[in-house]
Amino acid sequence: KLDMAQRIETLIINAAECEPYITADAALLRERAAEVLVGVDIIAFMLGQPAQIAIGIEDNNPRGRAALIAAVGASAVAVVEIPARYPSGGERQLIQILTGLEVPCGALPTAVGVLCVNVATAYAVYRAVCLGEPLIARIVTVTGGACAQPRNYEALIGTPIDHLLNHSGYQPAQCAQLTLGGPLQGVAIADTHLPVAKTTNCIL
Repeated sequence: KLDMAQRIETLIINAAECEPYITADAALLRERAAEVLVGVDIIAFMLGQPAQIAIGIEDNNPRGRAALIAAVGASAVAVVEIPARYPSGGERQLIQILTGLEVPCGALPTAVGVLCVNVATAYAVYRAVCLGEPLIARIVTVTGGACAQPRNYEALIGTPIDHLLNHSGYQPAQCAQLTLGGPLQGVAIADTHLPVAKTTNCIL
């Protein structure tokens, strides 16, 4: 995504959860905002220093926003609060909210000079460049009515889902549907032995 010939004028960091229930990015920001900002700086350098850098964060995440503002300090990175309203966490929607630009149908954001990356991606860039570590883990939200202890876990890629469910007090008898992902775009699953993948952000 970062290997491109087009000139990027605006770098957007997506700190808005894509769906209700999911708090993985919020947890990451509360705990590791400074490392995320290092990743943002590295991405900006790779893109030839875009004229504008903005982080969009929902208004229902005050602790994450405070951590981001503290980490940003006097830099030119803007932390912009947006309404916690689905689907504002979607890439195209967030770009329009923050810049007023509409990505043409069938085109990529780079067509309007914008690149959008998630906060977890910025954190992974920091880990890769500064620590020499590949993407071996991610934060996963485990939540829902059949979950006695909703939590966010930093799980190694490949961790069986049932391992996280057991730690959260999963009660199968109270579960109408087990979903990988959020309530709107998630996929119903029956096999709890499935592994955490690099795209797994929630078990609902």
